[in-house]
Amino acid sequence: MNGSFWKKRKAGSVFLAVLLLTTLFAGCGINEGKAEKYVQANLDLTFQGQTQEAKEILGASDSDLKKVYENGINAFDCLLNGVETENDFSETYGVLIKEIFSSVRYQVSGVKKTGSKTCEVTVKYQPVDVFTRFMPKLKEESEKIQADKDAGKYSGTDEEIKEAMVLDYMTGAYSLLRSSYLDMQYGEKQEYTFTVTQKGRNTWSIGDEELNGFIERILELDKL
Repeated sequence: MNGSFWKKRKAGSVFLAVLLLTTLFAGCGINEGKAEKYVQANLDLTFQGQTQEAKEILGASDSDLKKVYENGINAFDCLLNGVETENDFSETYGVLIKEIFSSVRYQVSGVKKTGSKTCEVTVKYQPVDVFTRFMPKLKEESEKIQADKDAGKYSGTDEEIKEAMVLDYMTGAYSLLRSSYLDMQYGEKQEYTFTVTQKGRNTWSIGDEELNGFIERILELDKL
């Protein structure tokens, strides 16, 4: 329940979401003329849960695409805590994370061919400060709960105390994340470049490290 844990958890969890996306998005028959739509489809599915354009470009089913989106949300949910939670907590956090993701601002704004099998797609975006607001508050909440434990404010068996602390932590964390979301501000416009690469005759992809990097930049996770 601290910042260093967040950093360790962040890398693994966000990469999981990206890996699922880039594995599925090894699209068929993409050329440089479709590269912008290809990137747009990735971003819209990741942040908005929109499947229509991805379905048209990739020929994937709605159920598969929705599963990719939900897996990404669930993976990101792991960033908020390092403890096991009940399903109702996971669903509650999932709804809030979807709200945060859907609020981000980005625009695919250009493409240029850089090689016989590669092209670069530029995306303009405005980072949001939800998590840079949230994490310092969460650290304070965690320290308060630990101080309460040390002061004997929790009673019962070790397991009962642990459960009570987790409940307080998760309840407080949700409230803090919600308030950080409501108070969030957008930063200045920035640009990010994706490289779309042809891997085979009918297979193209975006590097997982690039999509991972974009998620970190637009949510300012790289500042944590």
